Amino acid sequence: MKRNIQALAEATRRRRETAEKAVHSALRGARKNSKPVTFTGIANAAGVSTDFIYRHPELRSQVEALRRTRTPVRADSAELDPDTAAASSTLVRRLSQQIAELRRKHREEVAELQKALGAAHGELLSLRRQLGTKS
Repeated sequence: MKRNIQALAEATRRRRETAEKAVHSALRGARKNSKPVTFTGIANAAGVSTDFIYRHPELRSQVEALRRTRTPVRADSAELDPDTAAASSTLVRRLSQQIAELRRKHREEVAELQKALGAAHGELLSLRRQLGTKS
């Protein structure tokens, strides 16, 4: 029985070492290119789970350090083509106006429904009173 336990422990150790080597290899590959680094990306490249990386402090710190050195490329509005910037600005303005109009219509509908509900409650109350006096 002890022999089986030792064999399982040895197999587990080998699997862990293989996975750690795969993560180190994925980190080396990530350092060579200029793409943003994520835990999921490194885990997929290494063929391990993200949980494996999070549970190993050494691997986790290496991924975090590499992430800090990589900042995602962002397109600032200054770098955009003026026509593209104007079109997106117009689109945003138009959509904002549509949203404001929809909100106004919905507020009006809710107010009308509340009035109708109040009238219905009033009618029910008067009907209950009439039924109560006849009994």
